[in-house]
Amino acid sequence: MILSKLRQLGHNRTRKPGGAATGALPPTPLDGGTLSCQVHDEAERPLPEATVTVVNRLNQQVAVGSTDGYGFFLATVPPGQHKVSVTAGGYQRLGTRVEVRTNRHTPIGAVQLRRDPESTLPEPGVWTFDPDHTEIRFIAQHIGMSKIHGAFRDVEGRVLVRDPFEDSRVEVAIDAASIDTGVRMRDEHLRSADFLDVANHPKLYFRSDRLTQVRGDRWQVTGNLSLRGTTSPVVLDTTYLGTRSWNGTRAACHCTTELRREDFSVNWQQLLSKGIGVVGPTVRVELDIQAVLEE
Repeated sequence: MILSKLRQLGHNRTRKPGGAATGALPPTPLDGGTLSCQVHDEAERPLPEATVTVVNRLNQQVAVGSTDGYGFFLATVPPGQHKVSVTAGGYQRLGTRVEVRTNRHTPIGAVQLRRDPESTLPEPGVWTFDPDHTEIRFIAQHIGMSKIHGAFRDVEGRVLVRDPFEDSRVEVAIDAASIDTGVRMRDEHLRSADFLDVANHPKLYFRSDRLTQVRGDRWQVTGNLSLRGTTSPVVLDTTYLGTRSWNGTRAACHCTTELRREDFSVNWQQLLSKGIGVVGPTVRVELDIQAVLEE
């Protein structure tokens, strides 16, 4: 229905003197045209955050952008023959050619992507983190200006993959003393009772309770993080990167989340003269994980 409305707008917009068009679509330059499409997944649901790239006959990029929350893409491009490429994580690339006319709207219509066979989910079994190819990094704000980057160097974990995959479980244990920001004095402070309290709580633990597919290769891993004796819920926004055969069968993913220090009773703070905290209230966490299937 929405696409048919776009087509109607493209053909029926009124024109001002000199050729300029009016209506719901953005103004079209006199020497250009507009191009639109709506991207769907394999179940014909609108697919947000798909990347649409438009190149001309000389293979020069003339437009690129992401679909909105309803799967729509709209761009103004020069007139002529163009190649349109649509990609999204977990799906096969789709390409088509269109002719864009001057001062006209060209609706491509609905574009349906197919699942990429290389994004097949891991087979059931126990998948153990490879410590040499697994990293947990964090970023914290310092005095409201710069950012401090750090990592935990000692991480153990495993994924208990089940069928269906949504019933799988993730278990992670992190050595709190392995925190490393590159500055010894700062690391010693972070290990103290002001922050991680390593002497009394030597490990950080994460255990998942739900895996939910958002779309394509995007998942949410929901669970509980235990840090210095306090447990709070955490949601990991996860991109599944597929499986490969190399020194065993491997699966990989990239995860991000943001933690609030107060949720874990990490309340130490020193204020500057203007009331700005030395340490920001949140910490961004990034994880790159490779796990190997146990034989």
